[in-house]
Amino acid sequence: MAIMIRTLAASLALAIGLSTAASAGPGSDFAEFAQRLGAQATARSQAAAQRPAAPAQPLDIEDPFAFELEQFAVEALLMSRRIDEAGGPVDLRCIFRGMSEDAGSRMDALNSAETAAEQAHVYAGLADLMRDAAEIAPAVDSDTDLAGTGIQASCPIARP
Repeated sequence: MAIMIRTLAASLALAIGLSTAASAGPGSDFAEFAQRLGAQATARSQAAAQRPAAPAQPLDIEDPFAFELEQFAVEALLMSRRIDEAGGPVDLRCIFRGMSEDAGSRMDALNSAETAAEQAHVYAGLADLMRDAAEIAPAVDSDTDLAGTGIQASCPIARP
């Protein structure tokens, strides 16, 4: 999924002409939030990697990172719904929904990890997820028609 997200991000960046100073809006706000979480995830990954054989330390419910990761999952889902309500690109809404699910799964993985090395790997994956979110989110603020970008709607249908 990460490769697909990076490919989509590159396509969107070309199609929209994202500048380094994206216009303010919910997408830009979400991107800043993701960047902050990504920096925290990177720091936690590096700290856990320093003690790979140590027992894992599950996230405490009062840990601000746990709260913010849950908030990220909720906000990604809301971003998907905003895009859907606005009739935006299917891929964007699917990507944000996927990011929401991915964040929740990674939180579960952090809490079920047995060693710090396992947690370091999960935190590194979270850092990648946040980097992808920060790259893609500003596209939400754009009014650019993405119909000609060649991006295919690839959101799978959820099956029970």
